[in-house]
Amino acid sequence: MRDSLIFYVNGKRQQVRGLSAFRPLSDYLRIELGLTGTKVVCAEGDCGSCTVLLGRFQSGKWSYDAVDCCIQYLFQVNGAHVITVEALREGGVLHPIQQAMVDHFGSQCGYCTPGFVMALTALVEQQTPFTRTNVELGLTGNLCRCTGYKQIYDAALSLDHEKLPKVSERYRNREMEKELEEILLSPAFVQTTTLMAPSEEKSVFLPATLSDAAFYLAENPELQIVCGGTDVSVQVNKGKTELKKVLCLSQLRELRCLEINDQKLMVGAGLCWSELERFFESKVPEFHKILKVFGSPQIRNAGTMGGNIANASPIADSLPFLLITDAELELTSSKGVRHVELQHFYKGYKQMDLMPDELISRISIRLPRKTDLFRLFKISKRRDLDISSFTAGMRFNLKQNRFEEVRLAMGGVAPMALRLKETEKWLLGRDFSLETMKQAGRRAVQEITPISDVRASREYRLRLAENIFEKLYYESNPQPATQSA
Repeated sequence: MRDSLIFYVNGKRQQVRGLSAFRPLSDYLRIELGLTGTKVVCAEGDCGSCTVLLGRFQSGKWSYDAVDCCIQYLFQVNGAHVITVEALREGGVLHPIQQAMVDHFGSQCGYCTPGFVMALTALVEQQTPFTRTNVELGLTGNLCRCTGYKQIYDAALSLDHEKLPKVSERYRNREMEKELEEILLSPAFVQTTTLMAPSEEKSVFLPATLSDAAFYLAENPELQIVCGGTDVSVQVNKGKTELKKVLCLSQLRELRCLEINDQKLMVGAGLCWSELERFFESKVPEFHKILKVFGSPQIRNAGTMGGNIANASPIADSLPFLLITDAELELTSSKGVRHVELQHFYKGYKQMDLMPDELISRISIRLPRKTDLFRLFKISKRRDLDISSFTAGMRFNLKQNRFEEVRLAMGGVAPMALRLKETEKWLLGRDFSLETMKQAGRRAVQEITPISDVRASREYRLRLAENIFEKLYYESNPQPATQSA
């Protein structure tokens, strides 16, 4: 078993041991390697100034995605290839994306510019056409406070993505590819020196198999489990928590499955949101609509469904969808596998039916039928890159305009996301009418206990919970515009 992490940066091999494994990738790039083009501003994954490309070589091909390296730790990039803005220029000549930013005055103070350039470079790597919509979506994770976005959009729209060189093609090195592929198939254990005080010692285990992870967790139930790390990394950066003994699941292929059998979908807990986003675009467009405003591309390229569930936030964007699709969790331990319905998984605020030696391995989802009336709602102060104030999911199956099957779920209205079972029962057998939906809204507020916080008041959330039923009715029954006399 290796006692070090191995990864590459701009084609150059890196190997780290000990405490360095816990350094943010951004710090390592800037301080250790002197690659200061990567900037750090928010240290939360919100501004995008630290955007880099993270590449993994699997099954004979590369996959490069944009990530915020301020919330990626070195133990998470084991077996990966990192490309920074310094790698774009070739032979002293700016990359066409960089030159377009110059030509269209897309930079003023310049602090955010490398992040914008790398986010656009990620679109090239993924062969995404540079349309206005795609550029806007691709840059939702990047903030500029002085230039204005018009010039940046103009720079991007002046380019033809098919004619742009892929930076990753410069680094097609078979020796590097072979080593990185082998690294992902072998475990690693890195710990700090024993000369440190016991309370200051740190360690991270990167298993190669799910079985290895389960047995190690059984022996060390106090471990902190990290995969995408998009939430816990922010807490560490802000000094609210500390990583000491970590089980990192980011290289487990067994947690990245995506299988569909009839109407049942099986999702590996370690599958990132961007991969799911591509799947749901055609399979469940309503959920894809939510995923488009779920964080930013950089966050979706790192965050996972398993992490969103295990974080146990009452306003997690995925939970209403999972609750109304009768999601079931597969929990793995050294003793075997246990299954728990998501509706019974949460016991209170941040309290779960999850034993210390268990981890979430897969999620089973019953996909909505074509005949289902299926709606999801996310209410937040900003459209993009914002934590929800209120979420809801509704799935109805109607027969002769009467409710035959009902699923209702809400988030941000109680210590945990929950199903509204009393309102579900009341709706069964009733007709789908405006009056019925109004009454359902009034009943729904009796099942929830929202609080006032920085994102919304209790009264606002109660009003949303009641009115969302009427909103769904009008959206499902569009009325013709009133003709003026």
